[in-house]
Amino acid sequence: MKNKISLTLLSFLANFVMAGFATQFGMLIEPISEKFSANVNEVASIFSLLNGGALAGTIAAFFLIERIGVKRITLLSYISIALSAAALHFTGSLSVVMIAMTVIGLCGGVGLCIAGTIVVSVWKDKIQSTMLVVQDATFNVAGVVFPLITTYALSNALSWSYSYLAVGIVALATAAIALATNFELCEAKGESGQDKEKSEWNLGIISGGLGLFLGMLALYTFLTWAPMFVKTKFDIPFEDAGNIITQYWSAALVGALVSTVIVTRVKIQHFLMGVISLAFVITTLIVTTENLNWIGYLTYGYGFACAALYNAFIAYGVSFVKNASSRNVSYILISGSAGAMFSPAISSLFESIIGLQTVMYAIPVIYGLIILMLVLSSRQKVALTQQTA
Repeated sequence: MKNKISLTLLSFLANFVMAGFATQFGMLIEPISEKFSANVNEVASIFSLLNGGALAGTIAAFFLIERIGVKRITLLSYISIALSAAALHFTGSLSVVMIAMTVIGLCGGVGLCIAGTIVVSVWKDKIQSTMLVVQDATFNVAGVVFPLITTYALSNALSWSYSYLAVGIVALATAAIALATNFELCEAKGESGQDKEKSEWNLGIISGGLGLFLGMLALYTFLTWAPMFVKTKFDIPFEDAGNIITQYWSAALVGALVSTVIVTRVKIQHFLMGVISLAFVITTLIVTTENLNWIGYLTYGYGFACAALYNAFIAYGVSFVKNASSRNVSYILISGSAGAMFSPAISSLFESIIGLQTVMYAIPVIYGLIILMLVLSSRQKVALTQQTA
């Protein structure tokens, strides 16, 4: 049991570290541009390197975790992140910052796959779903903790990099814990060389990845265009319309914590169907309401509903296979990363063709498609259960 706790702690820290770099970048664009006398747009593009690196990391993990082993790749990833964070702190070159952020994204993406692999290897049944949802809560907690460090550093005339240095220290601690931890529970199958053969693929696991892709496509379309949509529709200042994003993330932290409790009491299939249905209803109301006062409340509800979406889809997908492999987890994470990364480009293309209002209407339509997909895959699960009974 002690070893299980240590492994689970590592899975939580993996999400905590990635969130530490991803959630506070918007606060650092201006300080970084001032530090290196760079254009704000040039600095903002560095965030694409972090996201692109994360997507590349999840793809790399699909092939590498089984070959290298979970412990070795964990040590390599988090030592690299710690060194990259140190480079961010001490460098005087923007090029080094760009390289370091790419490495952090790459290793962080691998780390997210490691986190999922650990949980599906160590825990089974309902507790597995619970642990996966707790990972989302950990991500949101980091989204509160590290921006507070950033605020303190900037308000006290400290370097912008102190907040990232703090994340690097957590990454170094993660590597130290990994070094002292026995990974036998995670690596027994991989070392036998048969894990690849035992990876199961069916409509359920595929629907987990496709559903997460569509879910991230809808969510990041909302986060990208909602402020502009509210500004245009209600003719209010953009600064006021931008509060919709703050409202979303504020509710997401509470929603992640509440979701953790709910998943201990209901099946992951019912939980996921519930939150997607709620997202469908709320986004429909957001894009159709004519009452500005309702927007804030609806956005809080949307953040609350979607807080644990990422790992809920992982839990849902792996519930269709008897022994989930690292490739099963990596596939779903690749799908989610791709949805988040390509959403701005896809939505921008359609915005230029069909207009902002229609793009916003597409969000509840996407959730409707996910609901349909969940119904079809759930029917398959019932059929498989009856066949094995």
